[in-house]
This record gives sequence, C-alpha cells and structure tokens, in this order.
Amino acid sequence: MSGESDLETLLKTLKVRRRGGMWRFETSADQPGVSEAIMTFRESEGLTTILPVEADTPPDNRWVWLEMSVHSDLNAVGFLARIANALTEAGVPCNAVAGYYHDHVFVPEHNADVAVKAIEELAK
Repeated sequence: MSGESDLETLLKTLKVRRRGGMWRFETSADQPGVSEAIMTFRESEGLTTILPVEADTPPDNRWVWLEMSVHSDLNAVGFLARIANALTEAGVPCNAVAGYYHDHVFVPEHNADVAVKAIEELAK
C-alpha cells in the first residue's frame, strides 16, 4: 500500500513522535561497527552513521529523533520542505532522513520542545 501524497492531507494528519534515546552523527573513511546504528549512508568522503550518544559525545552532537507519524508517499512533494520551513522559522536546525514509511528529523537536544511545537503547528 502506498502512502499519502496529498500535501494538505499529510499536514492535517501530521503528528510528531519523539523517539527514545539521544543520537550522534559520525563519519568514517572505513566502515565502523554499525550494530547499533539506526542509519548508515555512504558518501564519497566516508560512511555517515547515526548511533546512540555516548558519555563523551560533545553537546553539539546530541540530537533528538522526531518521527512524523503519517505514512508519507516517497513521491509526496513539499512535505519535508514544509517541516524544514517551520523549523527554520523557529530557529531550529534539523537533519532530515526519509524512510520508506515515515519522514524523520533530528534536532539539537536543547531545541527538541520548540521543534515539536513548530511541527505540530503545521497540523492546525
């Protein structure tokens, strides 16, 4: 079953789920052990991984994972752009990841509550 592609329906049914844990982004020219990674992406410079935060993870690399609950079609146009724009207006940086069923954004730990509020405003 394909997901929703109508932008207005996507926005009206949008709910944000704050996923557990804290996450960090890393890169390596060599493939690290990725058993705990929730995402890997090969770029020409190295392999990007999203892994659980460790005790020595710097404060500027601590990200909260926000999952959009609506099943968005991979061909939906403008959904992530609207989310990114809402976060831009709220002054919140984000890193977006599109999964097969859901879109996800990672926001700095200290901006998580502001980000959730800004995204939820889109559904109103």
